[in-house]
Amino acid sequence: MMVVLMLMLIFAGVATFTAVAYVNNAKRGAGRALGDSARSGELPATPAPGAALPGPAAPGAELTLPLLLSLPEPARTRAWALLSGVTDALTAGSGDTRTAFLLAQTRDSYLPDTLRAYAALTPGARQALERQGQPPEVLLDEQLSLLEDGVREALRHDHAAADRLLTQGRFLRERFGSDLRLEK
Repeated sequence: MMVVLMLMLIFAGVATFTAVAYVNNAKRGAGRALGDSARSGELPATPAPGAALPGPAAPGAELTLPLLLSLPEPARTRAWALLSGVTDALTAGSGDTRTAFLLAQTRDSYLPDTLRAYAALTPGARQALERQGQPPEVLLDEQLSLLEDGVREALRHDHAAADRLLTQGRFLRERFGSDLRLEK
C-alpha cells in the first residue's frame, strides 16, 4: 500500500512539473512574439478587409458576431433566431441524446459552415451562381430553411420516449419470448 502511494506521489510530481514547464514556455513564447513586434514598431498583424471573415473552423467553433453581421438582413435575422433557438434548447436540456447531438452539431458546425460558405463567396463566384439562375441569397435562404426545419422536427420528436418503448419491447421479448414459445 505504501509503495502505491509513493508511486502516485512521484507520478503527480512529475506531471505537475511537466505542466508548469509547458505553461511557462508557452507564456515565454507568446511574450517574445509580442515583444518582437512592439520593438520593431509594428502593429499586430491584421487580416486584409476581404479576409476578415474566419475560414473553416475546427469542430466546436462558435459563430462570430462579425460573421452574423456580414449577412444580408433577412438571412441575418433568421440565422440569429436559429442560433438563439438552438442555444436555448441546449441550455434547457433534453433527455434525448440524439436531439442534443443534432442541436450541438447545428450550433457548432452546420450553421457556421453554411454562413461561412456564403460569406466566402467571391464576386466571380456570385456572378457564376447568378448566371446559373441561383442567386446566392436564394441559396442561403433555402439552406437556412433546411436547418430551421431540421431543428424544428428534432425538437418535435421525443426520441427518448420511442427508445424507451423499443427497449421495453426488447426486454419483454428477451424475458418472456422464449417461455411463450416453449408453451405452444
